[in-house]
This record gives sequence, C-alpha cells and structure tokens, in this order.
Amino acid sequence: MLLRQSGHRARILSREPRGHVDAVRGDLKTGAGLTRALAGMDAIVHAASATREPMAGRATDVRGTRRLLQLARDAKIGHVVYISIVGIEGVSYPYYRTKLAAEAVVREDVVPWSILRATQFHTFMELALRAFATLPGLVALPFAWKFQPVESREVAQRAVDVVLGKPAGMLPDFGGPEVRDFKGIAESWLAARKDARRLMNLWLPFKANRQIAEGRLTCPEHKDGRTTFDQYLTDRYAGS
Repeated sequence: MLLRQSGHRARILSREPRGHVDAVRGDLKTGAGLTRALAGMDAIVHAASATREPMAGRATDVRGTRRLLQLARDAKIGHVVYISIVGIEGVSYPYYRTKLAAEAVVREDVVPWSILRATQFHTFMELALRAFATLPGLVALPFAWKFQPVESREVAQRAVDVVLGKPAGMLPDFGGPEVRDFKGIAESWLAARKDARRLMNLWLPFKANRQIAEGRLTCPEHKDGRTTFDQYLTDRYAGS
C-alpha cells in the first residue's frame, strides 16, 4: 500500500492473496507463482517466512529464498530487500538459525541486496502474550525477557525507503522507542484489555531464556520507531 501511495506499482505474492489488487497466488516453498510474480518488477521486498510451519523452515526460508533470488536474477531484478530480526545471532532458537541461513543466501549476492533487521512487532508481542495466557486466571511468562516492540507500519515505511534506494548491504537495525521487560509489557497488555488475570514468573531451563533476558533481541542504540507499545494498545483497545 505504501509503495502504491507513493506512485509505484506493487505486486503481492501470497498463498492467500484475498482479493488484493495485482496479486499472485504462489508459494515460496514450492516455487509456484514466482516467475509470474517477478515479471516486469524492478525490486523485491522479501518478508516471507514459515513462522507457523517450523518443520518447513529450511524449505521455505532457505531453499525458497535461493530459488527466488535465482529467478530474480534471470528476471533482471536490481534490488532485493530481505526483512530479518534484530539480534538473532545471539539467541539459540531454531527459527533464528533458519533466518540466519536465509540471510547468508541473500549475502551470496545473486541479486544486489539490502538486509533490514527489525525488533519484534507490537502484533507479535500480543501473539506471544496470548501463548503464555492459556491457564485460567493466570498468565505465566518469563518476567525478565527484554523486548523493544516496534510498530509494523513504521518498519514497512523504512522498507519502502530502502527498496526505492540503492542496494546497501547490511543496514542499521530498526528498533522500537522503548526497551521493556516482559513483565511490564504483560502488565500493560492486561490493563488495556481490562483483564484481571494474575501474572506469574515462569522459569524456563533453556539457554535462549537467559539470552533473551540479557536483551540480545534489542538494539537500544537504534530507537527509530515512534509508537510505543502502550500507544499501540490504546489505539487497539480504545472504547473496549
């Protein structure tokens, strides 16, 4: 939408286009629709990932990215912007290893490239909170985890700025305006929803638990976003 608003043609590749204008039904994992989606395009914003299909991660994120770039080279695409996640080399989580492998494919320079890493979206924070809120009357989560929530529309605007420019390699991280612990994030979420459930600290016996608590998924030196998580919640739950 942002690209179209700035006067550029934009085509969407999705498994479920859902009526979008100039959209192609396709699948990065199988390669279906890729050639058609690339036809006549000058650049790519690559934000596809098997976030809900962990067993398909390598096939989609790594082999799918390689296939996409090879076809993009054949189609004379001049710039690919890959959207990734801040700090993933510092957290031993399988999905992050897959994202790093996909970044490595992009870095092979099959097509001139830029990589934009962002911190966790506000919407992802809610998704994570709901995953920890399955017990009646209780939300059990690791209090010490640190995140820097960012508004997805602000990251989208940055991606548009990048794709309209020249390939720039590894870009500065893009983070939200505040670094917060998970307890505080959960407190804000419960208050905005007028949810009376009690919070309980959850200890997890994993290396990644300590790494996230150390703030490895944050970038305090890059507080580029403007919308705080509390502002996001106010907009989302106003009047509820």
